[in-house]
Amino acid sequence: MTEALRPAAPVADARAAPLVKSVAESLAVEDPHPGRAPPGPSAPSALLFVAVAVCCISPVLLGFTLCFTSPVQGTMTLPGSEAVPHNLAVMDKAEFSTFASLLNIGAVVGAFAGAVVSDLVGRKKALALTSVPHIVSWVAIFVLAQPMTLTAARLLGGFAIGMGSSITPCYIGEVAPMQMRGALGAANHLCITGGVLLVNVLGMYVTVVHHGGVSYCNWRQLALCGLAMDVALLSILAMPESPKWLAQRGDAAGARAALAHLRAGDCTAEQDALVFATAGKLVSPDSSFGDMGSLWDYKRSLAIAIGIFFFQQMSGVNAFTMYTNAICRQAGVQNDSAATIAVAILQVVFTGISCVIMDRHGRRTLLGMGSLMMCAAHFGLSAYYHVGGALPPWFALLSLGMFIVGFSLAVGPIPWLLMGEIFPTAVLGTASSIGTAVNWGTSFFVTLTFEGLQDALGRDVVFFCYGLVCFGCFVFVRSALPETRNRTVNEVLSDLMEAGGAVRSLASSMHEPAFAGVALGNPWPLAQPRKRSGVPAPPCRGRRLRQSTASAYAPHNALQARLGQRPEIQAACPSRRLRRCRAAPPRRKAILRRRRSRRPEA
Repeated sequence: MTEALRPAAPVADARAAPLVKSVAESLAVEDPHPGRAPPGPSAPSALLFVAVAVCCISPVLLGFTLCFTSPVQGTMTLPGSEAVPHNLAVMDKAEFSTFASLLNIGAVVGAFAGAVVSDLVGRKKALALTSVPHIVSWVAIFVLAQPMTLTAARLLGGFAIGMGSSITPCYIGEVAPMQMRGALGAANHLCITGGVLLVNVLGMYVTVVHHGGVSYCNWRQLALCGLAMDVALLSILAMPESPKWLAQRGDAAGARAALAHLRAGDCTAEQDALVFATAGKLVSPDSSFGDMGSLWDYKRSLAIAIGIFFFQQMSGVNAFTMYTNAICRQAGVQNDSAATIAVAILQVVFTGISCVIMDRHGRRTLLGMGSLMMCAAHFGLSAYYHVGGALPPWFALLSLGMFIVGFSLAVGPIPWLLMGEIFPTAVLGTASSIGTAVNWGTSFFVTLTFEGLQDALGRDVVFFCYGLVCFGCFVFVRSALPETRNRTVNEVLSDLMEAGGAVRSLASSMHEPAFAGVALGNPWPLAQPRKRSGVPAPPCRGRRLRQSTASAYAPHNALQARLGQRPEIQAACPSRRLRRCRAAPPRRKAILRRRRSRRPEA
């Protein structure tokens, strides 16, 4: 009985292929370049780099807003506002601590809001909308003087950068060609470090006032600098929309036009592949947050995203930031401002290097190397504080530099890049918001608990624990993360499915050309049985069987739901239970077959 319920693959393909082809023709989607090899990578146009540069104003604002408190702390918390011009000292240390830390709470909320907005109105419009609360925040900081209202403005700014931090990786990952995905994705973190450097340079050397022979940071003028960048971010509206998002919404003409602007020369093959790949998985323009695709079907990808963002912040980057000035003073650098600027420049330089080497070396290799360097840096600093003055001061400075190099080369930029490489477009916005929320929530936890842990356990024990976390990051990367360099999303998901079986059926996502044409006889399937000369092809088993079966039936089931139970679909598959069994993932098929085998035969 079980064998009778198992359809033969050739018969299934013969039934499904004409059906899906007829439905595809009704949608005006043709098989791109039948009989040809898969299209090669298209060259990027100049407008692509302009679009990415404008988009990267958002991460610059993230770094600028995040470290806004660094140069202004000494001015805002001076005792007695009469000693400072323009009423710049407005709060005590406890109020300033709240002013600085509530940014993370606003960013967590903004991360989830960014997914909803970007999926509904598009990536570029959502990025432009992040400027609105940010502009209100900067204007309030420039005008207001009460600690409570300033804190509320800071919270609103956190909401804006939380939205931007979840949308920016999506837009860059969806407009970048595969051969440049690593470099352009790492530019996100490069601009964050650039924003940190910019706010420190402006706050310490540009927006300063001199009163009574003492220099103060005029943080109201510094807020106007942030306001100017938010106004510049509105120019993203003149850039092309994400072609993948447009294709997901069924706007084939818009997707082709956007891709033509983002690529140089003839990109017809890439346009056809993009539109054809999304023909069976279209999203309604009025679909809501929960209708965009089941993120739970990609549990393993979600676990990787949560884990990598968790380790990024639990690595102790905030702890090293807090102790930068103390470590530099112990090494003989007495100018705190110079030390802060030097560390920010070092971060920018090595993050820039990561943009160059990201597409030459694997993500797993760089993440493993970076986590081990950070682990060694934590252990070195723990030993330095444990033995007191037995080690020379340059040893602590060396540990600080090693940590900055490891974080800037790998652990800082790669998690943002991975989001577009382990999730398909339909769930990328939601997944990015969850990863961003984990990032900001963990950052808030580390900032909140570091001082208490230091007082209770001591600096040496705290840094040793952070070193263990970094080693845990190395183990996690080597055991759970597949290599994503120069690979499509479906190829990565294939590895994840083989490793854990916890990922959605690959072809049912229909987001890459590798799966789009399997049912139509397109010569692009990811894996086919090997053909040897004079030897018949081996039977399809394991991964190849799952791919061929799911590729044949997932498109016609998706189109069946979209077109409303067409008669020819009913004629091709008359049995509702059999249709459900064919379209189900392998694990569901096995469950259905076991249930049927237990029923007593009539």
